[in-house]
Amino acid sequence: MVVIYYFCDELLKTLNFKDDPQCKMTTAEVMTFTLMSSMIYNCNYRTSRLMALHHRYFSKILRHSQLVRRIHAIPDEIWILVFKALQVILQNKSCQHFIVDSFPVKTYETHKSFRARIFKGKQYHGYSASKKQFYFGIKVHMVITSEGIPIEFSITPASMSDIRSLQNFSLDLPKNSILMGDKAYTNYQFEDELANLDKIQLLVKRRKNLTRQNSYDDNQLLKQKRNTIETVFSSIVSRMPRNIRARTEKGFCLKVIFFILAYMFNLYFPLY
Repeated sequence: MVVIYYFCDELLKTLNFKDDPQCKMTTAEVMTFTLMSSMIYNCNYRTSRLMALHHRYFSKILRHSQLVRRIHAIPDEIWILVFKALQVILQNKSCQHFIVDSFPVKTYETHKSFRARIFKGKQYHGYSASKKQFYFGIKVHMVITSEGIPIEFSITPASMSDIRSLQNFSLDLPKNSILMGDKAYTNYQFEDELANLDKIQLLVKRRKNLTRQNSYDDNQLLKQKRNTIETVFSSIVSRMPRNIRARTEKGFCLKVIFFILAYMFNLYFPLY
């Protein structure tokens, strides 16, 4: 708790972010509460609040509804800066191997769509190849290092393809680095653009009927490195409850971001 609070407080001081003098809890305390909730209590704010009261983590704590409003009032840019700050601390600057992939976050299954309140549009209807089922929800696309450190991520509707999402990434990677992906990232034109303009090699697992095929060394590199992202995804998903409870789409996406930050904080200061 002390490490998380110190990290958030110093970040807000750097941004010259000031709270209203009448606030019961500072923004740094609200951020600490949120990250503690995602690391230990599956982002269940009610349970987290009761435990914070019991252990006296804060001198004063807001009511549940007030806490939720304060969490939603924190600008999204601040959470992104928390992600970037952790990335700078954790990332090995000499790393040349990166991996890209995505994982689904289901809000409800197809047969329950008639009573859905969030993510009701057709664009949120996607297919999970790993579970072999259709679902309504979102998809998290992520680029990580070969050591398991997230570099960049985006949240899109479930129907968006992996290659289209990758094309929207900034991909601020070192020159001559290798970005590895699965079959869904096959796009010859995009591969050539990355190689010529950004000096990044997009190394994709090939289908056997394609004209471009990888060399033996490239296939061995894919086998050795690409499974790292599956471990990262399982670590993030393991923190999520079976059903993420949220009344709004923003609240749902925020909780997904908090689980990603919880994974990174655990790398920075392991609890277990």
